Amino acid sequence: MKNLLRILSAACVLLAVSSTVAAQSSVIRLHIVNVPVDSGLFAALLPDFENATGYRVDVQKTGDSVYENARRGAADLVLSHYGHSGVDDFMADGLGLWPRAVFANQAVLLGPPADPAGIRGIQDAVEAFRRIAQSKSRFIVNNAATEKYLSQVLWEAAGRPDPAGWYSDTGSRDQPAIQAAERSESYIVWGIIPFLKFKEATNSRLEPFVLEDPILQRMMMTVIPNPEKIAGVNLAGAIALQKYLTSVPTQARIRAFRYPGISQPLFWPSARDNIGTYLSDNSPMPTTADPAANTVSFSAAAVRAGGAYAATFTGANLSAETYFDVRFRRPGGTSDDIAENWQTGVSGIHNIDGATPAGIWRVSGVRAHRDPNDHSASFIPVGGTLTVSP
Repeated sequence: MKNLLRILSAACVLLAVSSTVAAQSSVIRLHIVNVPVDSGLFAALLPDFENATGYRVDVQKTGDSVYENARRGAADLVLSHYGHSGVDDFMADGLGLWPRAVFANQAVLLGPPADPAGIRGIQDAVEAFRRIAQSKSRFIVNNAATEKYLSQVLWEAAGRPDPAGWYSDTGSRDQPAIQAAERSESYIVWGIIPFLKFKEATNSRLEPFVLEDPILQRMMMTVIPNPEKIAGVNLAGAIALQKYLTSVPTQARIRAFRYPGISQPLFWPSARDNIGTYLSDNSPMPTTADPAANTVSFSAAAVRAGGAYAATFTGANLSAETYFDVRFRRPGGTSDDIAENWQTGVSGIHNIDGATPAGIWRVSGVRAHRDPNDHSASFIPVGGTLTVSP
């Protein structure tokens, strides 16, 4: 560690900071697709998080617009399906940090109460579909993209049964398709939460038959907007909420959640799909009282070895007594290093040893803390570069 600190900073002179920087924002702007809100899942999960951390989560159910809102700086965290229509461009443009899987929601194979194919009680969706085909019971394709794709997978897995006389694709989707299925006493695939809401509003006679086959699950994830591209992101709050949703106790609560009148799980924990280093991070959740660094800036973009530069951190709850750990990557490096207690106070002067390797040094995260011996907090994904020349 001494060698590491010598490379990055042979000396650090604290610049005067007399008072604590503004308190951390207590609001986390969560933009989310409909299902976790309409189901009541987030109403069940969020109070414990808010009580434990001091944050208040402003839940905005914005459906198809979640990534458009994140682009214009309105969101601190986005929760959507892995295959949401806006996510590819958002990530390709470098506007989001690495997505984290949180849970999967549930589609369902619906049918008329008479159940002419006799699939009641079957939880193998392919076997249920095979019986529908063998009995030539009517099946209507829901042309919503994921439901149509799922219907095609079921047809393929069932052995490509001859569709004549029972399998119908009229081009309708979602509620119109469900209404057509009800009129014709047909089976159909749809999301379980939209169906339950539809049933409550219309007294639909259709029933949910197959719920628990993993083929019916669809992954959902959280994305934190990239603070290097989008200003004003409450990084500490977003990290806290993301960490809460993927924590072991919360994942268990997601598995145990039930919708009124439905005995089966409707959401399935999927945080296990994240990388092992993320799952093994046992750092505490940030709270509104914790120091948090949101940016790091250098007085010069390029410095010669043997020269000096100033480093300045901005964020919340920072003071002259705040210690900063820096996660960084050396020129040509393939993994990150950590310099603990690299700077004390929000601004400091750093002298560069004459033997410091030339090239681009990249900062990827900062951990702010009050106790010089406590390095248990989460790193905030803060970016910055400094070019060292011979």
